[in-house]
Amino acid sequence: MMDEIGFLACVLSATLTLYDDVDVEGAEAVADFPLEPSEPPSEHLEDQETQPALQPEGNQGSTLRSRRKRPPSQDDSPEAQADLPSTSWWQMLWVSTARKSPSRFQPCKPIVDWCRTIAELSLTLAGFRLFLAAGLLKRRVGSACWKDLTCLYDHYETQPMPNLASWYFHNFTPHGLMRLMQWFAIDLAECMVPFLLLGFLVSMGPLGLLHDQLLCSEQWFLRVPAKFPGRLVGASVIMTFVFGMFVGGNYAFLHPLAVVSLVASLGTVRGLPVTRRPSPALMLYQSLMPWLLILLLLFAFLPSLRAYAWLWSGSERVGFLEPLMQSDFVMAASGMNLGIPYNRHAYFAGMVHDRKEMVLFADVGDGYVEMDIPYKVGSVGRAPLQTSPLHRRFAWQWWFLGLGQDPSWLVSFMEQLCSRSQTAWAAVENNSTVHDNLDKLKKVAVQMYQYHFSKPGSQSWWERHASGQRMEIAC
Repeated sequence: MMDEIGFLACVLSATLTLYDDVDVEGAEAVADFPLEPSEPPSEHLEDQETQPALQPEGNQGSTLRSRRKRPPSQDDSPEAQADLPSTSWWQMLWVSTARKSPSRFQPCKPIVDWCRTIAELSLTLAGFRLFLAAGLLKRRVGSACWKDLTCLYDHYETQPMPNLASWYFHNFTPHGLMRLMQWFAIDLAECMVPFLLLGFLVSMGPLGLLHDQLLCSEQWFLRVPAKFPGRLVGASVIMTFVFGMFVGGNYAFLHPLAVVSLVASLGTVRGLPVTRRPSPALMLYQSLMPWLLILLLLFAFLPSLRAYAWLWSGSERVGFLEPLMQSDFVMAASGMNLGIPYNRHAYFAGMVHDRKEMVLFADVGDGYVEMDIPYKVGSVGRAPLQTSPLHRRFAWQWWFLGLGQDPSWLVSFMEQLCSRSQTAWAAVENNSTVHDNLDKLKKVAVQMYQYHFSKPGSQSWWERHASGQRMEIAC
């Protein structure tokens, strides 16, 4: 996820460098409409990028985009709409039919608009694929609690990295409210609302022309639905769900990365006009860079065809496109984690109902002393900590041990502790009883415990009891 959304965000940022260059010495000669001598330049500077690249569904005047703010004098009457110049079929797919206002900025080439549009749509589709795949995976092959709305009964206690708010949610949220919260998060925000992110489809091509006609309709029951801001509503609902995840637990950088794709889906990305003189190098850059960026976007998109096939049919088979998916071009993109099929992420579907934690002990001659791992659940009197948006990978690895992960890395870690490796002991929270007497270290051991949040009024944050046998290594 980090690789794919980060890659697409960088491509989108690169497209913004292709916009609105000013010829300092001859702006009037470049512009289609010369400036009036009495008119202050600041009024024209305000005509810079003020409209979103993808217009909200309720905006008029463009089948896809209008890069500049229209002056108040522009006529939006039906008569003026009928007087628009005729366009070919390919122009209807991309080129705005809105009248352009005078500007001192050089007009962008259509390829630049195409490039930024495709970049925004790629991020939008990445967000659509992420949230819809997470929801459908839970519904199709997930635990039974996703269907009977009881997963949150255990979620706050058993999630990988609970925070302080998790204890309060677990103990003070009524089960009825938990069921409602789960319905909002899974059934609504993940399974239904992602389709609203596809609202850009009504602002382009023949649908865009039909959309404009509905906006001008005299019938309110046609006009009002056409003004519905689908992408804004969809992104807002999903952002609310993501914010709830952030408040109730630690999921590293999942939240800010997911928000990047949602913000791009709103079509509000803007570039700042840059004042610089035209040069052969700049002209070459603006001619070649859009095509290179479109190639990179295609490179990132093709591996996701399997994910869309799964969303549609539940199978990753792509039929006659299978040879393309096996090509070196697509395999190279897959190797860079682009076009990730999120439906393969089993942690989206499986629900853990018991919290098992491996606890580390060390013996320096006076019996075993419990050793805490930074940010990991351990001592019952230590409160859960807030770690997001940082990713505490070592603490997460210990949580996976409770799910039955191969413990070979743990054995290697214990051997390094026995050999008094400074790197290994730096990964353990300082305990003066042990750290000041490492020369007397005799044994290290691990013990599995079953953990539960304590009840309100208790003197500790956790309750636990031993599970299984202790594993020891003599030093």
